Amino acid sequence: MFSHTEANVLQEGSESSEETGGQTCHQCRRNDRDTVIWCLRCDRRGYCDSCISTWYSDIPLEDIQRSCPACRGTCNCRVCLRRDNLVKVRIREIPVLDKLQYLHRLLSSVLPIVKQIHQEQCFEVELEKKLRGTDIDLVRTKLNADEQMCCNFCRIPIIDYHWHCSNCAYDVCLHCCRDLREASMPGVEGEVEDNQISEKSQEKETKLQQPKLSKVRLNLSDKFSDWKANSDGSIPCPPKEYGGCGYSSLNLSRIFKMNWVAKLVKNAEEMVSGCRVNDAVSVENFGHDDPRICQYAHREDNNNFLYCPSSEDLKSDGIDHFKRHWLSGEPIIVKQVFDSSSISSWDPMVIWKGIRETADEKLKDEDRMVKAIDFFDWSEVDVELGQFIKGYSEGRINENGCPEMLKLKDWPSPSASEEFLLYQRPEFISKLPLLEFIHSKFGLLNVAAKLPHYSLQNDVGPKIFMSYGTYEELSGGNSVTNLHFNMRDMVYLLVHACEVKPKGLQKTKIKSTQKSLEESEVKESPGDLKMGLGEDTNPDLSLLSQSVENDYGARSDTDKDESVADHGHETTPTVEGDTRSCELSEREGGDVSEKTHMGVLWDVYRRKDVPKLTEYLRMHWKEFGKLNSETYNFVTWPLYDGTLFLNGYHKRKLKEEFGIEPWSFEQHLGQAVFIPAGCPFQVRNLQSTVQLGLDFLSPESLGEAVRLADEIRCLPNDHEAKLQVLEVGKISLYAASSAIKEIQKLVLDPKFGAELGFEDPNLTAAVSENLEKMIKRRQITCT
Repeated sequence: MFSHTEANVLQEGSESSEETGGQTCHQCRRNDRDTVIWCLRCDRRGYCDSCISTWYSDIPLEDIQRSCPACRGTCNCRVCLRRDNLVKVRIREIPVLDKLQYLHRLLSSVLPIVKQIHQEQCFEVELEKKLRGTDIDLVRTKLNADEQMCCNFCRIPIIDYHWHCSNCAYDVCLHCCRDLREASMPGVEGEVEDNQISEKSQEKETKLQQPKLSKVRLNLSDKFSDWKANSDGSIPCPPKEYGGCGYSSLNLSRIFKMNWVAKLVKNAEEMVSGCRVNDAVSVENFGHDDPRICQYAHREDNNNFLYCPSSEDLKSDGIDHFKRHWLSGEPIIVKQVFDSSSISSWDPMVIWKGIRETADEKLKDEDRMVKAIDFFDWSEVDVELGQFIKGYSEGRINENGCPEMLKLKDWPSPSASEEFLLYQRPEFISKLPLLEFIHSKFGLLNVAAKLPHYSLQNDVGPKIFMSYGTYEELSGGNSVTNLHFNMRDMVYLLVHACEVKPKGLQKTKIKSTQKSLEESEVKESPGDLKMGLGEDTNPDLSLLSQSVENDYGARSDTDKDESVADHGHETTPTVEGDTRSCELSEREGGDVSEKTHMGVLWDVYRRKDVPKLTEYLRMHWKEFGKLNSETYNFVTWPLYDGTLFLNGYHKRKLKEEFGIEPWSFEQHLGQAVFIPAGCPFQVRNLQSTVQLGLDFLSPESLGEAVRLADEIRCLPNDHEAKLQVLEVGKISLYAASSAIKEIQKLVLDPKFGAELGFEDPNLTAAVSENLEKMIKRRQITCT
C-alpha cells in the first residue's frame, strides 16, 4: 500500500512532553503544566493532560498527538467556540427554505458522481462473484482519518473499492484496472457489464442522468507491454520491474462500510426527485453602465464584462447574481470587503508580532530564517524574517544592482495563519462575503467542507501570502504568479499593499543598472525572445521589458510622463477607459482603494479557451528560452507545471493566432478576487502585497474538478500536481451523506414546523414518507 499521512511516525508521549514542556496549552492557555501533548499535524498546538482528561477523554493520547482537537474541528475552548459561533450566527440567519434549496442543489451536483462510483463498484463486485463465487466477503482496509491510501500504479488516492495483492500488498485503483482491461482486451469490460447487469437494472439506469466516462486514459500498452489483464477480466499483480510481484490475481477490497455507497445513492435519489425545489437562477440583467459590471476584455463574442459587486451589493441583492456568473465560469471581483481602518492591522510586522504572541514563541529576535522564492531565477533562498519585512517596505537590490523580488514560501504556515486569525482576528472571517461558498467548515455550498475537518484534503486555508512587487516591469525577475489553474475554486483578498520607493544610493544603482539593460536590449533584434538569458540561469519568463500599460492597458501614475518602448510590436486595444470608470464608482462608494494605487494585476482565461491556450504554449515553448531537462513533460502539460508567464507580446500573439484573450484587471486594497476552478490565471504584483487566500469547491465547479482529476491521474507520477490532487470522489460521498442528514434535520425538526412541514408544497408525500423511515433507521456513518 502506498499512502500519504500527516505523521508517518508517532513519537512517544514522553518525548513530546520533553520537547514541549513549558509550552502553552491551547485549551486552558496555561504554561505551567508538566506534560503537554504536541500535535504532529499542525505543529502549532498542544493540550495538557488535565484538559485532555477533562474534555477529550474519549480520544486516545496517540490520536491527539497525531491530530489535535483543533485540527479535528472538535476543540471546545473559548476562542474556538467564539470563532465558530460568529460564523454560525451568519449561517443561522439564512432562511430555512434557502438552506433547503442550497442543500438540494449540493446534493443534485454530487449525485451523478456518487452514482458513477456506485456503478463502477457494482461492475467490480459482479466480476468478483464471477471469479470467486456468489458468496464473497470483501476485505476492509483500515485507515486512520489523516491517511490516504494511494494506487501503487498511478499514485492517485483510492476512493473505496480497489484490487489488492495478498502476496505483496500492491494496490490498484478501479480506473487503472479499467485502463488495463481496455488496453489488453478492447471491449471486454463492456461485455462483462452487459452480461452481469439485469434487464431491470438497465431499464432503471437508462432513465437516470449518467455522468460521462472520462476520455482520458493512461497509455499502458506502450510503456507496460508485459502487464496484461487476464482473459476473464481479472487483474494480475504487475511484474517485479513495475513494482509488483507477478501474482496471478488480485482480490477486490474496500475502505468504507459495505453497501454505504449504495445506500447513499438510494437516499440521495429519493431526496433529489422527491424534493421539488426551484433552483433556477432568474435575475435581471445589468446594463453595461451599471457600476456592478465592468469591461475587462475586447472579444468578438462580447463575453468581456465581469460582475464586480461590493459587499453591500451582495447583502442587498443576495447570491443569485453571483451564482449566475459563477455558473458561467467567470471570475468575480468583490469590492469594499473591509474599510480603511483595517489596513494597518495587516502590516507584515503586525502579523509577525501577532503570530509570536499567539504561538508563545521564545524566538523574538529578527534572526529567524525563513524560505523565500527569488523571482530572478526562481530559486529557493534563506532570508532573515526581519530583513524580509524591512525589504517589504524599503526594497532590496541583488548583487547585479536590480530590485530583488522575493516571495515568502513557508511562512506563515497554514496552521500559523489559521491560529493567527483565530486569536488576533476572530471576527474577520465571519464578516467575509459569501460564507455559504467559502467557509471551510460551515459553508453550505462548499462541497469540500463536508469532509472531516481533520482529513488530509481539508487543509484549505485561510493562508497568508507575502510578496514584494514593483510598478515598473523589470527586464527579469518580476514578482509574478505564473500561468496555471487549480482544481479548487479560489478567493484572494488583498489586505495590505506598500509601494516601494528606493532612495539614495539604492535608487541610483537601480537606475544605472536598468539603463544598461535597456541599452543592451536595444542592440538586440526585437524578435529575439531569448534576451536577458545567461548561460547558467533559468529563463526570464517575462521575456521582454514592457510597461504596465503595454501589458494590461493601465499605466501607473509614476509612468504618466514617461514613454516606454514597445519593441516594435503593435498594441492591442486597452481597457483603460472601462477600468477608470470602475475606479470612479469605487471612490464614490468610499472604497479603501481610493487612496491607493492598484496592487495586483490579473489575467484570467476562460475554461473553454484552455485547448487553444495549451496549443499555443506547445507551439511556442522554444521562444521562452532555456527549459529544464524534462522538456517533453513541460510542453505536454504546461498549465499544470506553472512555469510560464505571458507578457504583453505573447498575449497579443495569442490573440492574433488563436483569437483568445484574458480578462485583464487590477485588484485594489480591500477587494476579493474569486477564480473558478479550471480557469487559467496569472498575476503580477505592482506593490509589496499581503494576500489572504482561501480554497473552496462550489457545486458549479464540481464537474470541472472531476475533469481535472482525470487529467492529473495521467501526469507522470513524480509530478507535483499529483501530491495536491483533490479527492473529488471521496468529497462527493461525504457531501452526499452530510446533505442527506441536514435535509432530514430541516424537514423533521419541529422548530421549523410552521415554516417547513410535511404539507409544504416544496415537499412531496413520497419524500416525507421516506424521511420518516430514514429517521427511524440507524444513521449511516463512514468509519
